[in-house]
Amino acid sequence: MIGARGVAVVLAALVSLAAPLVCAAQGQGQDELWEVTTKMEMVGMPMAMPPQTQKICKHGGAQQDEDMVPKDRDCKMTDVNRSGNRTTFTMVCDGKDKITGTGDIVSDKDSYRGTMRMKGMMDGRPLDMTQNFSGKRLGTCTFEDPKKTQDAMITRQCDPAVEQMQTVMFTMEGSPCKDRKSEFCSRVSKTAQDMRDPAGYRAIVGKRADWPEMMRACNQDPAAVTKQACVRSLDKRDYGFTAQYCEEDARALAKQQCEGRDYTAVMSSEFAPICQKYAASRAGRPYTAPPARSGAPPAQPQAPAQQPGVADAATEGLKEGVKEGVMDSAADALRKFLKW
Repeated sequence: MIGARGVAVVLAALVSLAAPLVCAAQGQGQDELWEVTTKMEMVGMPMAMPPQTQKICKHGGAQQDEDMVPKDRDCKMTDVNRSGNRTTFTMVCDGKDKITGTGDIVSDKDSYRGTMRMKGMMDGRPLDMTQNFSGKRLGTCTFEDPKKTQDAMITRQCDPAVEQMQTVMFTMEGSPCKDRKSEFCSRVSKTAQDMRDPAGYRAIVGKRADWPEMMRACNQDPAAVTKQACVRSLDKRDYGFTAQYCEEDARALAKQQCEGRDYTAVMSSEFAPICQKYAASRAGRPYTAPPARSGAPPAQPQAPAQQPGVADAATEGLKEGVKEGVMDSAADALRKFLKW
C-alpha cells in the first residue's frame, strides 16, 4: 500500500502533467483560466480518494513537447502522438521511484477529459494507480510564472531560517531550504568562531539549547568549540566561565589554588568561583583555618554561606573535648578536624 506522502507526490506530478497537455491541444492565445478536476484510484488503498479540483491560469502561446514534462519529478514524456483532438503519450520516471505510465486525452475548445495509468514502485512499495482527469475553460486570467511564485514562497520561509539558524529547516527531508544549507553553515561557522571566546560562548549557550546539533549539522565539533573557549577563559583569567563550563580545567585549578588554603582567603581571591564549586563538590567541607599566631586567640573557621551551622556544630563539640582534657587546644583541634 502506498503512503499518504507518496499519494501527494504522485498527484502533484500528474496535475502538472495534465494541464500543459491541454494547452498544447488548444494552441496559442491569451492567458486562460481552467478548472481542473482529478480523481485517483489506487490498488491497495483502503478507501477511494475524493476528487481534487483547482483553478489553473495557463499562459497563452504554442506549447512544445518539453513543456509537458513535470517539473517536480525525474520524469519525461515519450511517444507523444496527436490525432485530431486526441493525444496519447507515455511517461517514464527514472528518479528514486521507478514509475511508468500511459495516458489518453480528448479535448475540444473549452474542455478536455483523460485517463492515465501508472505502475511502478514508490517509497519501496508497489504502485498501481489509475487517474481520471478533466478540465473546463472558465475565461481569461493573468499568468504568473509558478516558479517565481514558488521561489518567492521559499524565500519568505528560508530567509528567516538562515538568519535565525533554524537547524531543522536545513536537515529535514523534503525541506524547501535544503538548497541553501551552505548559507546556513556559513553563519554556523562564524558562530562557532565567536563561541571560541568565553563571551561569545555564553551568548549562544544562553539562548540556544540546540547549539550542539546546529554545530554538528555543519560538521563543526561542539567539544572542540568548548575546549577552545575554556583555553581562552584561562588565558583571560575568567574563572567564572572555567568553573561553569570547563570541569577538567576547574578541577585542576581547584587542586592547585584551593586545597589546604583558608576559606576566607580563597573566597576573596580571583579563584573564588573555582574554590566555591570545588568545596560544594566536597559536601560543603570548609577549607583549613590559618595557623594561630603566638599570643593570639585561636582562629575560628568560617563555613561557606550555603552550609550554615557546620562550623558552629564542630566548634561546640570540640570545646567539650578541650574541657575534658582530650585535646590540647581549640586551635589544634580545629586544624585536625578541618584539615583536607
